[in-house]
Amino acid sequence: MLDPATALQSAHRSGQGLPNGTVTLLFTDIEGSTELLQRLKDAYPTVLAEQEEILRFTIDAHGGQVVDTQGDSLFAAFPRAVAAVNAAVAAQRAFASHAWREDAAVRVRMGLHTGEPSVVANRYVGIDVHRAARIGAAGHGGQVLLSQTTRDLVEAGLPEGVTLRDWGEHRLKDLRQPKHLYQLMIAGLPSDFAPLNTLDTLPNNLPLALTSFIGRERAIAEVNHLLAETRLLTLIGPGGTGKTRLALQVAAETLDAEHFKHGVWLVELAPVAEAQLVPQTVAAVLGVREVAEQPITTTLMNYLRSKNLLLLLDNCEHLIDVCAQLADTLLRACPEVRILATSREALGISGETTWRVPILSVPKGRDGVTVETLTAFESTRLFIDRALAAQPSFTLTESNTPFVIEICERLDGIPLAIELAAARVKVLSPQQIAARLDDRFRLLTGGSRTALPRQQTLRALIDWSYDLLPEVERVLLRRLSVFAGGWTLESAEAVGSMQKAEDGDSGSLPSVDQLMPSDILDLLVQLLNKSLVTTDERNDEMRYRMLETIRQYAQEKLIDSGEATHIRDHHLDYFVEFVEGVDPELRGTEQETWLRRLDNDYDNIRAALEWSSHRPEVQLGFAASLWRFWRVRSYFSEGRRWLEGALARASDAPPLARAKALIGAASLANYQADYARAIVLLTEASELSRQAGDQHSIATSLNLMAHAQMMTGNFDQTRRVLDESLTIFKKLGDKRGMSYVYFFLGSMYLAEGELSQARQVLEQSLALMREVGDRWWIGNILLQFAWAINQQGDHERALALFDEVLEIGRSFDDKRGIARALMYIAEAKFYQRDYATARNKYIQALRVFQEIGDKWWGTVCLEGLAAVFAELGDPERVARLLAAAEHLHEILGAPLLMAYRDTRERTLAYAQSELDSKSFKVFWEAGRGLTFTQAIELAVKDE
Repeated sequence: MLDPATALQSAHRSGQGLPNGTVTLLFTDIEGSTELLQRLKDAYPTVLAEQEEILRFTIDAHGGQVVDTQGDSLFAAFPRAVAAVNAAVAAQRAFASHAWREDAAVRVRMGLHTGEPSVVANRYVGIDVHRAARIGAAGHGGQVLLSQTTRDLVEAGLPEGVTLRDWGEHRLKDLRQPKHLYQLMIAGLPSDFAPLNTLDTLPNNLPLALTSFIGRERAIAEVNHLLAETRLLTLIGPGGTGKTRLALQVAAETLDAEHFKHGVWLVELAPVAEAQLVPQTVAAVLGVREVAEQPITTTLMNYLRSKNLLLLLDNCEHLIDVCAQLADTLLRACPEVRILATSREALGISGETTWRVPILSVPKGRDGVTVETLTAFESTRLFIDRALAAQPSFTLTESNTPFVIEICERLDGIPLAIELAAARVKVLSPQQIAARLDDRFRLLTGGSRTALPRQQTLRALIDWSYDLLPEVERVLLRRLSVFAGGWTLESAEAVGSMQKAEDGDSGSLPSVDQLMPSDILDLLVQLLNKSLVTTDERNDEMRYRMLETIRQYAQEKLIDSGEATHIRDHHLDYFVEFVEGVDPELRGTEQETWLRRLDNDYDNIRAALEWSSHRPEVQLGFAASLWRFWRVRSYFSEGRRWLEGALARASDAPPLARAKALIGAASLANYQADYARAIVLLTEASELSRQAGDQHSIATSLNLMAHAQMMTGNFDQTRRVLDESLTIFKKLGDKRGMSYVYFFLGSMYLAEGELSQARQVLEQSLALMREVGDRWWIGNILLQFAWAINQQGDHERALALFDEVLEIGRSFDDKRGIARALMYIAEAKFYQRDYATARNKYIQALRVFQEIGDKWWGTVCLEGLAAVFAELGDPERVARLLAAAEHLHEILGAPLLMAYRDTRERTLAYAQSELDSKSFKVFWEAGRGLTFTQAIELAVKDE
C-alpha cells in the first residue's frame, strides 16, 4: 500500500492543480504482490501495467485524478465522493472480468476517505491523507472500504447493485483513535472477507497516538526486514530521535497472524526504577501471575515457551543489565518469541542485532530547495504537519521556507526537537524560532556541535524550550517531574502547589514558587499546549505525562532548584494519603473502581515507597495500607518484600503500626502457602496488638492464624483462635469480622467433612456479609457454601450458585475465585457422571492455579483429574497423579481435606486393582518425582 507520506514526495504527474476543499481520496494496492511477482517472474511487469491502466481509465472516466503511483500502489483524488465510489466499483468489476495473463487473478484492495487535506506545494498533507491510506491497508484483495465521512456522503447515491456493510469501529495501524469502517457490497463480486487488518484483530496493548506518524518510510522497511531476520533487534540512539515511536509503528504494522499470532506487547520500562521489577513488569503486561516459590523469570519462561509473539521492551537504558539478562533467558527458552528493544545503548548479548535510529532527512543547505520541494524531506514534512496541528492557519511561504529549513538543520533532524519547535508557531514565526534556536545552540556548545554527544544537542533544545517558559511554568514543570508513569489533575494540584509553611519548614523558596492549587490547571494547559506534557486516558481517567527525556531534564532542574526533597516528600505524602484512603474502599461497594485507580498510579506508588525509606514509620504504614491490593493483583513477593523490609527498618514503630504491617505480610504469606512464616508473623502481630490494646487487630491476626493452622491440619488450634476472635468481634459489634470468623469456621468444617455444620455457619457468614455489602467477599463465601451443597448431593443447585460466583469473579477479574468455581463445577459434573465436562473444567481451573501460583488448590485439581481418569480407564496416569499430589501435600505441609479422602481412596484402589504391584510401584515412584509443573503437563496431556 502506498504510504501517504511517500505520496507527498512525488511530483504531481498530471501537471494540473489538485482538487482542493472537500475531496475524496482513494488508495489502492495489489494483495500478495510479492507472491505474484515470484510466480509470474518476467510476466509480472505486464500484469502490473494492465492493472494500472484499468485504474487510470476508471479514475479518469469518473472525474478523478491520479496523484501518485509507486510499485503496485496508487493514490488518486476526486472532487465528489459518489464519483470516487463509482470509480472503485467500476475498477473492481473490470478486474474481475479481465483475462489476466498466466491466470494471474489480480486482487486489488481499496480505501476511500473524504476530508479536507491541505495542499502544500501542489501536494496533499494532513491527517486525511494518512487516514485514507490506513483504510486501504486494512482491507483485503477485492474489498473496498469507506470511512464514515465517505459513507455519509454516498449512502443515498450508491450505484445499482451496490450496498454497504457496517464493519464497526476499528483501530487502524497508525495507532490513532478507532474509526468506523464500511464495505461496498458489489453484486456479482465476492463480499465475504476475513477480519480487517487492524489493531483489533489480534491481542496487543499498543497505545493510541495523539499525532500522526510522519516519514520514516525507509526506516520502517529496514527495521521490518531486520526483525524478520533476527530474534532480538535493539533500536539505539539518543533521547528524542523517535526510537519509541518508530518501534510502535513497526509493531503496529507487523501485527498480524502471519507474523505474531499471540500478539504484540509493549512493556514500558521508563517508570520502572528497580532492576528486580523488570521481569514482574513484563509479567504484568502479559497477564502472567507469580507462582509461589518460583522466580518470576522462570514463570515468564514457562508461559512464553509455546507463544509466538513480539515483546517491545521500551526505554531499557537505565535497566540495561537486567534487560539483557532477561532477553537472553527468554530468547534461549522461547523459540517463537522475538524482542524489539529501544535503548540508548545496545543490550550487548549474543544474537543481538542493533540498528541506530537515524535523524530525519534534512535539506542540505537552502540551495535548490523551494516551497514545492520542501516536503521531500522528512524533517521539514514533520515540522509542517505539527505546525498545522498547533496553528491551523500556518502557511508555508517563499519567505518562511528558508527559516523552516534552518530550524530542521539546527536541530539535526531530531523528531522531538522539531516537534517542540513547531509547537511554537502559535506565538513565534519560523524566523523568530530560528533566531532563538541559533542563539541558544551557540551559547550551549561553545564550539563544534559535532564533537559533542547527541544528548547534548537535545539538552540544548530542551534548555531553549525551558527558558521560553514563564518562571511560574518552569516551577510546575520541574515539580511534575517527580511523578512516575503520569499523574491526574488532582495529584498535580496537591504535589505541584507547595506553599511556604508558617514555621519555615518548606525552606527558603522564592515567592514565585508559592503556587496555589487553583493555579495548576491553567499552567498545565500551557504546558500541554507547548508539547512539554501530553495526555493519556487510562481506565476512563484522564491522566498527564511527560516524555521521559523531558522528565529527566526537569528532574535535574528540580534538584538544581533546591526543592527536590520537599517535592518528593509532598509526592510521598500525597500517595500515602491516597492509598490510606483507598484501602477501606477495597472492602466497599466500589472495589473494582478503586482497584483500577491503584493500577493507574502504581508506578507513582512504587516511587513513593522507594523514597519513603528515609521515613521508616511512614513507609511502614504506607505498605500496610497496600497489602489487600497486592493480594488481589497477585504481587505477593513484592508486597512481602516491602512489608518485611519496612518492618525491619521501623523496628521502633508503635506496636499497632507494626501489627498492621505484620498482618498484611502474613496474609500474603498464606496466599503463597508459606504457612510457617505466616504463623511466625501472626504470633508477633497478636502480641503487639495485645500490647496496644487494639481488639480489632487482635481478632484479625487470630483469624488469619486460623487460616494458616487450618491449612496445616491443626484443627484444634484453629477452633481455639476462632473462638477468641469471634468473642472479640461480637463485643465490637463488627459484622464483617464475625462473617470472616464464620467463613473460616465453615471452611474448617468442610475440611473435616462436617458438611451440615459447614453449611450452617457459612449461611451465617453470608448473611452478615450481605449486610456489609462487600461483593468480593460475598463471592468467596458463596463459593464455600455452594461447595457444601455440592458435597451433600444437590448438584443442580450448587451449579447455579457456582455460576453466580463465576460472574462475581469475572467482574473483579479475580483469577483465584474463577478457578475455584471452575474446579467445583468440575466436581459437580463428576458426580453427575459427565466426565468429559469434568475433565475440561478441571483443566481450565488447573491452568489458572498454575498461572497465579496456587499450588494448594492446583494439587486438589490434580487429584480430581485422577478420579476422572479412573472413570476413563487410565490407571497409569491415575497412579502418577495421585503420587505427585501426595508429594506436593508433603512439601506444602498441608494435608488432603477430609471431604476428598473417600474419593481418593476409591481412585487409589482402582489404580492398584488395574496394575500389577510391580508396575504400580514404578508409576507411583515416577509420580512422586514430578514437580508441580510436570504433574500439570501429565494431567493435560492429550487434552
